[in-house]
Amino acid sequence: MPAALEEVIPRSDHHLVTTAPPHPHESDRLASVSSYRCAESVGDPALQALVEAAARSLGTPVAGLTLMGETEQQLLARVGVPAQALPRHLSLCTHTVSGARPVVVGDTRADTRFADHPLVAGEQRVRAYAGVPVFGRDGLPVGSLCVVDVRTRDFGAADVALLEQLARAAAGLLELHRHDAGAGLAGRDVLAESLRLRRAVEDGELRVHYQPVVDLRTGRVAAVEALVRWQHPAEGLLPPGRFVPVAEASDLVVALGRHVLTEACRQVAAWRAAGPATAGLRLAVNASGRQLAEPGVVGAVQHALSAAGLPADALTLELTETALVHGADVQPALRRLRGTGVRLALDDFGTGYSSLAYLRDFPVDEVKVDRCFTAGLGTSARSGTITAASVHLAHELGCEVVVEGVEHAGQLAHVAALGARYAQGYLLAPPRAAAECDLTATWPVHVGTARSASAPAARHPRGPVRELHHDAAS
Repeated sequence: MPAALEEVIPRSDHHLVTTAPPHPHESDRLASVSSYRCAESVGDPALQALVEAAARSLGTPVAGLTLMGETEQQLLARVGVPAQALPRHLSLCTHTVSGARPVVVGDTRADTRFADHPLVAGEQRVRAYAGVPVFGRDGLPVGSLCVVDVRTRDFGAADVALLEQLARAAAGLLELHRHDAGAGLAGRDVLAESLRLRRAVEDGELRVHYQPVVDLRTGRVAAVEALVRWQHPAEGLLPPGRFVPVAEASDLVVALGRHVLTEACRQVAAWRAAGPATAGLRLAVNASGRQLAEPGVVGAVQHALSAAGLPADALTLELTETALVHGADVQPALRRLRGTGVRLALDDFGTGYSSLAYLRDFPVDEVKVDRCFTAGLGTSARSGTITAASVHLAHELGCEVVVEGVEHAGQLAHVAALGARYAQGYLLAPPRAAAECDLTATWPVHVGTARSASAPAARHPRGPVRELHHDAAS
């Protein structure tokens, strides 16, 4: 093969090549590909040994282990291929990745997918191909392990089984080259858990529960926080702390977040249409940094809202410090989302080292005081001082305030006295499935005198508060 395969066919002629359609979850697949440190993977001796074993065992002059990007196929290890990267339209492996299944072609000239390909019709004379997908820990095909021959031949079931075995080994080695490095997941089989979680998303095993956010001026439910659960067929209902870390480590958090947003928007729209008591109900959903950095995040949020018939100002995206730490990567999406009418809330306020900086730098409409401070109300003067200061600061900046983690009446009395308008916690209502939620209930709350007469003068008034996140403790 020539050193520069681009010389075989000009890029302007790539439309002549029959390429495979994108994978059904292409955006998620590309996100998974980007989670690998590709530059560190190239030339890895263990990966190279696997590819050499494939070529030797199947008796082919060409073999490669690839990651399939949006426009380019990167060869992490290769035998008989002079180029380290190929344009995607020149890759035979697009069909393997697209279908996420083995592709075996004993005679490329007799297969309509390959017959007109320049590597088949040209001087390279590729005559046989066998490729199997390499799956990332989220269950999506990130690339392929393939062998190529310059003569027609039959690849048997044993050949394909060997390639699949080597591909699984390659996937395990690639885990050493991920950006996340498995933080906090020591001792867990992240690859196996991610594959199972991917199936759970696709098979509808995830559930969304809702916890009311109560308006302390009226005692009525103003919003619901959506919390994801996994209805595991063997282990029962699992809290988010059991599986969300795996979703974040494997980039499944994008697909999981999209599922929760879509389902929660649909449910809240149905509640709003049920009658006047819930007509103004609002929703809050947690947004991770990985989701906000996704190129299509604004369109995904708008699609979820429009599909449910829910107005943008009925949704609050709740942002944690781990989301905002992405800084410049998420700022454009946040500004565009806010421009559509979606509100933004700063979650876990007071726990992060840079919470004040985030209030300065991000267009936040709402602040949520962390439960760790609520727990000390009435018993810890220090917690009371910090909570009071947080509420006052948020009001001065024109933000609404939600105090989470209200577990007993004494805490609720302190929250009300501080002038915070919204509260949530097990005292008011625990998270429940939609069918079990009573959103018409009222609570006899007496707001303290400090701010009982007027709400904070919000810079961008859009109505009451709403929220949601995947909190491990919820």
